[in-house]
Amino acid sequence: MSIVFHNDPFTPFDRQPIIAHDSPSSGSGFRRSVAIPHAYLPVPADAARLRVAARSLEIEQWVSHRDADWELTIEMKRALIQERPDEVVAMLPGAEAACEEVARGVMSSIGVAPTDARGIDALVEAAMCVADDLCVLIPDAEGMPRLVAAVLCSPNRWRLAEKLGGTMASIHVPVARYDIDLDSPVNAVLKRLNVEKPMWRTNWGISNHPSLFQPDVPPITPEMDIADMWFRTEWQTLRRLPDTGAILFTIRTYVEKLSDFVSRDYAVVHDIGDIINKVREDVAQYKSIAPYRERIFEYLSSR
Repeated sequence: MSIVFHNDPFTPFDRQPIIAHDSPSSGSGFRRSVAIPHAYLPVPADAARLRVAARSLEIEQWVSHRDADWELTIEMKRALIQERPDEVVAMLPGAEAACEEVARGVMSSIGVAPTDARGIDALVEAAMCVADDLCVLIPDAEGMPRLVAAVLCSPNRWRLAEKLGGTMASIHVPVARYDIDLDSPVNAVLKRLNVEKPMWRTNWGISNHPSLFQPDVPPITPEMDIADMWFRTEWQTLRRLPDTGAILFTIRTYVEKLSDFVSRDYAVVHDIGDIINKVREDVAQYKSIAPYRERIFEYLSSR
């Protein structure tokens, strides 16, 4: 059975129809299925535990590469910022200079001249030029980075208003095993992060809904056709800013329908199936895999 959440609160901002797709769920309110870059997929080591797996990023690359979903994602962001700004835009006092430095860097990296916008307006202006979400962290008196500003239009089951001012640990409270597997490594990455060496990593999960704007967990749909579920991956970057010492944390979210994903190389599909089969139960619950785990594994293994 194909589940279509026509009245679901997640759909209003993904207004573009799926193009050239035969799924019964095609129609207004649903994202097109665009292939997730191969380098952003999980690897077998991700089945054992959550990993930071941070890799070096070219210093000139502030945001994700342009692709077929770039402009559509910006359209979605523009609609959210205009219609529900309190949910997707926020800044604490004292973060103005960092927001302006982020805006200058992001816009210059894509060849757009920064304007004289100030504070949060500068961050919003930059965010509407790129498909990525922009989050700004500033170290507190103890040197612990805290989220002080953001334009967040593709949240993965979290709300900006609830996380503003928090450390990475408090922001990731719902993440299964974060305190065990990720807390110390993430803090180590942040402490050694320097201006000349930005980094990138990925995060992944399975969703029964394709919307990029997912501040809450969609209701479980056990009867759903697995082919209609979606692979969701975040490409994240971390960059220390030279003037303010703030950290820019970017998030670009990709979603690919499982019915399209299974057409990939045999080994890739089976590796992902094996990861889903082996991942710890608490992690499977957090990543929304648990209610569908056996059926997803069977579906990918049948490829």
